[in-house]
Amino acid sequence: MMYLGEEKTVIFDEGVINVFKFFRQTGKKSEMGGILLGKIVGNKIYVLKASIPTPFDKSSRFSFNRHKKSAQLFIDYEFLNSNGTIIYIGEWHTHPESNPTPSGPDLRMNKNQFKENIINEDFLLMVIIGLKSNFVAHYDGTKISELKLKSD
Repeated sequence: MMYLGEEKTVIFDEGVINVFKFFRQTGKKSEMGGILLGKIVGNKIYVLKASIPTPFDKSSRFSFNRHKKSAQLFIDYEFLNSNGTIIYIGEWHTHPESNPTPSGPDLRMNKNQFKENIINEDFLLMVIIGLKSNFVAHYDGTKISELKLKSD
């Protein structure tokens, strides 16, 4: 799966897509989510890993808050085992709607993640998994730019 933006192209590994499909918010399920790890080569962002929800996360039908320490363990493990090539690049979560868009809390969370954490790149990805489509965006510290799914 590939999403195109003005400056960046985002390419999702099949394993990441499978995580998204497994946790898609069907029926009366609670929101689920996690973090995204990958690498950057030129203007391409390769999303190689997606963490899965943990028992320490807080979620309900319309909200998801991940447990920071669990996420940091995942980031550190993958970073060390890849000799520093796999890095934190963003967040993902589900919405119980066909074609999701970010809520106010989603936008605030993304901005806070960018501002309050030490990140290796000058952007963060925001991915929202919907029932029929996904919202994929790139945040550079000033604006959120939606990327479009590349058609085959």
